[in-house]
Amino acid sequence: MSKNKYITEEEANAEEPVVENASPETEQPEKKNKLFSGRTFVQIMNGEFLTRDTFLRNLPFTFFVGFLLVFVIAWGYYGETVTKHEVQLEKELGELNSEFYTLTTDYNTQRGRRQIALRLEPTGVKESTSSPKKIRVRKYVFE
Repeated sequence: MSKNKYITEEEANAEEPVVENASPETEQPEKKNKLFSGRTFVQIMNGEFLTRDTFLRNLPFTFFVGFLLVFVIAWGYYGETVTKHEVQLEKELGELNSEFYTLTTDYNTQRGRRQIALRLEPTGVKESTSSPKKIRVRKYVFE
């Protein structure tokens, strides 16, 4: 599209219309954004970006980068804390599992028929020598 230009009445009434030379050589290139110029990295490295006007213009970005740095450091500490806690819980779980197996083994050895008879011997309770028998009751005996 061609560029539009405001023309006064005198120029519009003139016999020869005013035409701009639209050659690419005469057009000036658009100014690049200073924030993304190739010089930005150099300004950061030599500290030139800390001058008053540039620093104030970039202050929100500086705060944003600072916030991101603090967030990354905090996230690292949080991850380290969670990992330490996880290792501690795994050790505790291993100890509880070994204690469970030890207690289960002790219980199984002490609940045997012979072990119970030996423990009840001092109280006077003895193991029956006769086998158990079924007691049969006739129906309607107690009428």
